[in-house]
Amino acid sequence: MQYFSKSPEEWQKYDEERKKEKERREQPKKRIIRWTFYIVIFLSILSLIFIIIGRRGSRFDLPYNVVIKGIHINLESKEEYYYPDNLDIKVTIQNTNNKDSHITINNFSFLIVNQENSEVVYSYVFPQPVETDISPYKTILVFDLLREKEISNLDKGTYEARVTFVLNDENVNLVKTFNYNKGLIIDVSAKDMFYLTTEFPSVSILAVNGTNETFNKELFGTLTIKQNEKVIHSQKFSFGTLNLNPLSSIPLDFEINKKLDPGNYYVLFDFNSLEQTYATTLNIVNQTDKNYNDISLLVYVISAASRGDQLDFEGLLRNSNKQPRAFEISQVRFKLFYEEQLIYNYENNDLSRVYIPELGTTRVFDLSNVKTITLDRSGKYEIQFSVKIGDKIFSKKHTVEVY
Repeated sequence: MQYFSKSPEEWQKYDEERKKEKERREQPKKRIIRWTFYIVIFLSILSLIFIIIGRRGSRFDLPYNVVIKGIHINLESKEEYYYPDNLDIKVTIQNTNNKDSHITINNFSFLIVNQENSEVVYSYVFPQPVETDISPYKTILVFDLLREKEISNLDKGTYEARVTFVLNDENVNLVKTFNYNKGLIIDVSAKDMFYLTTEFPSVSILAVNGTNETFNKELFGTLTIKQNEKVIHSQKFSFGTLNLNPLSSIPLDFEINKKLDPGNYYVLFDFNSLEQTYATTLNIVNQTDKNYNDISLLVYVISAASRGDQLDFEGLLRNSNKQPRAFEISQVRFKLFYEEQLIYNYENNDLSRVYIPELGTTRVFDLSNVKTITLDRSGKYEIQFSVKIGDKIFSKKHTVEVY
């Protein structure tokens, strides 16, 4: 018999050599997988040790969060409040043990202190002992500031919420820092996600009087555009005298009197009259993209929920290319069905621009900005979401089970 390529013996030898070469190439990969496996096991054991230690009596020394013998005590507060927000501060206790726990609380004290001058702006004291049993993994509310007093209209500054009490003969001291903002609040952003090199970029400015007094002051300053720390452009601006009633706002538009080369820029608005500086970014491109390769649609939404939960949904475009992309969206659609019956329909046909950084994502739809939807019936909900760019439609379907 004649072999036109190799004999069986030669093929066997060839296969053995290929097998050895493949094993040699895969050795580094196998080592990585093996060490990754060891690291995962180590981290899992370490986490288990922390859980056991935490439950059996040690504390995690966070200023607003401690664990004592499996009892988790937490001081809850937002980090930023804006006038006229009421302070929303709570103290909760959770039993992380797998059996009932009996607790006694003595000499409970709650303070709000101005960090700058140490002034106590509110105090609450409850010296009498309180006893209760907590079921495994159950959380109870110990203190709710909103039930005791509505506190707002604080001076602008940094404050501390301080809590002290005795839990089963153990001293508990918690501190949570927060800022209370009061004054003229400025929000600066580019009007569009990108601009062409043939256009003068525009910036939107929203001025909000976040005080209980009328704001009457001239608004002026200097705009500076930078790229890689290099100043590209600078110009003066003035919006004249603003007369804003308490909690009112006014939108202001500003056009930059310079066309820019393609790239990403950092824009600084230095409001001299306020002694404050705000920043935003500008993305400049030669032209909008017509090629939709490497673009895909993502949705962020839960698959299961409890009856009465609010539906949260976000739609994003993902760029798998190593170059940024700039598109014009001509349509966004969101439909919600309950048991195959349409219960909400949103459609926006306004032309809008979207800029997606290299290997990044950009949000193109957020349901919370257009509608608050409560999942008030048990059963199956279906979401149909689509985005149209040019003649291409990107679409997704998603099912949410409500129990």
